[in-house]
Amino acid sequence: MTDNEGAFLALVLRTQPATAYQISRIYEESPVSNFNTSKGKIYPMIRRLEMQGLIEKRPVEGDARGAEVLLCTAAGRAAVKAWVQTIRPTHLLLEDPLRTKVQSLDLLDRDEQIAWIVDTKAALHDKLRVLDEYGRSVTVPFHEAVHDNAVSALRSRMDWLDRLLQRIVKGGNDQEKGGGPKSAARKRPPPQKRKLAEMKKSRPSTS
Repeated sequence: MTDNEGAFLALVLRTQPATAYQISRIYEESPVSNFNTSKGKIYPMIRRLEMQGLIEKRPVEGDARGAEVLLCTAAGRAAVKAWVQTIRPTHLLLEDPLRTKVQSLDLLDRDEQIAWIVDTKAALHDKLRVLDEYGRSVTVPFHEAVHDNAVSALRSRMDWLDRLLQRIVKGGNDQEKGGGPKSAARKRPPPQKRKLAEMKKSRPSTS
């Protein structure tokens, strides 16, 4: 079972009975989910899980549109348990587009590199606020641990960007190894410095 299938089946198990639309809305509203909730992906997955005997459909009584709810079968529950217990190499170090982009940061000059870091950190800071608000509105098993994981991941990336910024400001040679342009400027533009200071002061707590 793929991770997308496992996550979907686990969500059905936690929220059943629920329609496919209700499940998709949960994914859409979650600030931590990258699951593709398009009909072109969800409904084929539902058919596969149903054919495997992991979920079943039941009609909604009195619904003239013929709506159906999804329920996890006993085999589906066992499949979710097995999925939770399975740790794959891809679970240990997740793909990070920011980490990938940094490998091409030498294409930017020094000021552009600094601006990229400041803008990226500002976006992570905004995401942290959204995550804190969302965390106060939902209830899931092990909620505090789940929220802590998401918040810690964001803070870790922000701290990583701080270290990268320090290397660039101090003239670290990482950015000199590529063939990209280099700026003659040696100081961080004051607006960017103020923006970073304001972000650090207003960083929300994890409580």
